[in-house]
Amino acid sequence: MKKILSFLLFLCAYNLSAQIIVDNNAPYNDPTWLVDNVLLGGGITTSNHAYQGDSSQIGWFDAVNTNLGINSGIVMATGDIYALDPVFGGGFPFLTNLIVDPDLLAVANSVPGMIGQTFSVSSINDVAVLEFDFIPTSDSLRFRYVFGSQEYFGFENSAYNDVFGFFLSGPGIVGPWTAPLIHPNGSVNLAVVPNTAPPLPITISSINSVTPINQQYFVPNQGTGLDTIADVNGFTTVLTARALVQCGETYHIRLAIADGSDGGLSSYVWLEGGSFFSPALEIIDDLGIDSSVMNITCNSSIMLSADGGSAAIYEWYDSTSTLISTDSFIIVGPGTYWVQASSFGCPVNSDTLRVVADESPSFDLGLDYNIPCNIKTLLDPVVTGGLGSLFYQYSWSNGSDSSSIIVPEGTYILDVDDGSGCNFKDTIVITEDAIPHASISGGGSICDDGTTANITFTFNGLLPWDLLYTDGIDSIYKDNISTSIYTVSTLRAGLYDIILADDVNDCVADTSGGKVEVIVNQLPIAVITPSEITIYEGEVVTLNVGEYQLYEWYNSEDNLLSIYSELSVTDSDIYYVLVTDENNCTDSSENAIVHMLGRTELYIPTAFSPNGDDHNELFVIHANNINSYNIKIYNKWGDELFVSDTIYKYWDGTFESNKVQQGTYFYIVEVVGEDENLFLKSGLIEVLY
Repeated sequence: MKKILSFLLFLCAYNLSAQIIVDNNAPYNDPTWLVDNVLLGGGITTSNHAYQGDSSQIGWFDAVNTNLGINSGIVMATGDIYALDPVFGGGFPFLTNLIVDPDLLAVANSVPGMIGQTFSVSSINDVAVLEFDFIPTSDSLRFRYVFGSQEYFGFENSAYNDVFGFFLSGPGIVGPWTAPLIHPNGSVNLAVVPNTAPPLPITISSINSVTPINQQYFVPNQGTGLDTIADVNGFTTVLTARALVQCGETYHIRLAIADGSDGGLSSYVWLEGGSFFSPALEIIDDLGIDSSVMNITCNSSIMLSADGGSAAIYEWYDSTSTLISTDSFIIVGPGTYWVQASSFGCPVNSDTLRVVADESPSFDLGLDYNIPCNIKTLLDPVVTGGLGSLFYQYSWSNGSDSSSIIVPEGTYILDVDDGSGCNFKDTIVITEDAIPHASISGGGSICDDGTTANITFTFNGLLPWDLLYTDGIDSIYKDNISTSIYTVSTLRAGLYDIILADDVNDCVADTSGGKVEVIVNQLPIAVITPSEITIYEGEVVTLNVGEYQLYEWYNSEDNLLSIYSELSVTDSDIYYVLVTDENNCTDSSENAIVHMLGRTELYIPTAFSPNGDDHNELFVIHANNINSYNIKIYNKWGDELFVSDTIYKYWDGTFESNKVQQGTYFYIVEVVGEDENLFLKSGLIEVLY
C-alpha cells in the first residue's frame, strides 16, 4: 500500500519546472573529493575519509533555480539521488545494502517520546554514511544543511520515520552516541531542531505542518506551486549545525541517513558547499580599546594600543587587509584598523577600530571625458566635509570662484578651502570629440528583375544624425537617423554620393571617401530552337538556346538534364532551360515541345498453307505504329476475294466459304501511320496445300 501511495505522491510532486541538478559521475562519485573540494570552507583540514552505502546515494547537486535555499553542495539519500532530477527522476529505488547503524535506529526511536507520540521504528534500511577526521583552526565548527523527504504529507508520526544524524566526537565532546576508540567519551548529534531542550533530533515527525510541530522550519513542496524539486514533498528551512571545538585538535564526524522501517520513499540531506568551516573567533572583549569610532583633528594622527597578555603575538591590518605592524601599538591617521592577538598558534582575541579625522573638504571632478563638438559642459562638484558649505572657498584654474562652471574643452583644476586651512584639489581634462565621419559603401551590379542593391551609410558621430545624398540624378534627404549604420535598398541605376551629413549638434561630418555606383543589367532572353518538333523513334534532336555563361536544362518533371548550351533529346516531353549571362542575370525560356513517334512497319508473309494441319493456316500481317488499316486480296483474274479494315482479321484461303485453288494471289495493303502518312504496299502471296 505504501509503494502505491508513494507513486501517487510522486506524480503529484513532480514538476517539469524543477531545476535541481544532481551528478555522481567522476569526480562527484569520490567521497574524499566531495568532502575536500565541495563541502569544506575555511579553517579546516581533513583526513581518514570513509563512505558506506550504495554509490547512487551520494553525489553533487546544484539547486540555484529552486527554493531549496542552498545553491550547491553534497546530497545524501536513502535512495538514488537522480530521483531528484526533473529529467531523470521519478523512480522508486530499493537498495540492497545491509549497513547496520544502531545510533540511527536509537535516534529515530528517541523522537516519539519527546513529541508525545507512541510509534516506533522497527529497523533502519538503505543506510548511507560519510565520515572523516578534521582539525579546526578556531574554537567553533559550523555547517549548513537541509533535510527533505518524500514521506511528508502521509507518514508523519508513523513507523516510517526516516532518520539522519551528524555525530561529532573528539576532545571536549561527551555524548551518548558511538565514537571511534580514540574518542572514548562518545559523540553528540548536531542534527537537532534549533532552540530545543533537550535537543530534539530532526525527522518528518519533529518538523512538519501536518501535526503541526516546529512548522516555522518547514517548507512544503507539494501542490503549492512551489514544488521545484522532484521526489520531495517537503523539506526544512536552511539549518546550521554548530559545535564548540578546541583549536588544533583532531575531531571525527559521521554524517548518516537511513529509511525507517522500510526501504521505500526516499529522504535526503543537502550539505551546503563551502559551509563546513571553523570561523575566526568572535570578539569576546576588546584589546585595550573599545570597538568604536575615534575622532582626531584634521591632518593629525593617533596611537592605538592592544593588550592580549604577556605571550601574545600581534598582527595589525588596515582596511585593505594589509599587515602594517606586529607591535602591540601603532600610530595611524584616519582609517579602519583590525588587530589580532594569538598565542601558541591559535587566535585568542581580536578587535576593530575606525579612526575618523575632522573631515577636510572632499569632492571628485570625475574621470576625464570627451564632449561633442560645439558643446560646453557643466562642472558641478559635490563638496563634503570640512567646516561645511557656508565656509567653502572655490578657486578654479580659469579664474572663477563659483561652485560650478560651464566650460568648453580644456584642463581644469579646482581648489576648495573650508576656511580652517583644510583644502582639497582635483583636476579634470575635457576633450572635444573629433568631427564625425560619414562614409558610403555598397552598390554594385544588379539585374533588372526586381533585385535591389544596398547602399550603406556609416556614421560615427553623435546620434541621431541627418543625411543628404544623391543617386546621380536626384537628391534624397533623411533626418533623425537613430542608428550609426543606415542602409537604403534601391532598384535605380546611378552614381551614389553623400552631399551632407551632420550629428545632433549640427557637427558636419567629413564625407570624403568616394562614391558607389549601381548598375542595372538587362535580363537575358532565352529562346529554344526548335520550339516544337516531331521525331521518330530512334532519332535525336538537338535543342539550342544560344551563348550564355551557365545553362540548366529541365524536363516537365523539373529534373536537371544538362548544364551545357545544347540538349540532345530522344523522347517526347516538354523542355525548358535556365540561362545565366556574364552579369549573373538569369532567364527561364518558354517551353520547347518534342513529339516522338514510332516508325510505321509492316511484316507480310509470302505464302501460307490453309491445309488443316494447324500450321501456317492463315495469311497474317503484322504492323507497328498504325492508325488505320485496309487490305484487299485478288485472284489472277482480278476478282476480289478478301477485304478487311482491321489488321486482326486474317484471310483463311477461302472465298465464299470455299477453299481457293493452290496458286498465286495478289494483295494491296493501305496503312495510315501514327504520323498520318499513307503507306501503300502490294505483292503476291502463295497459297499452298
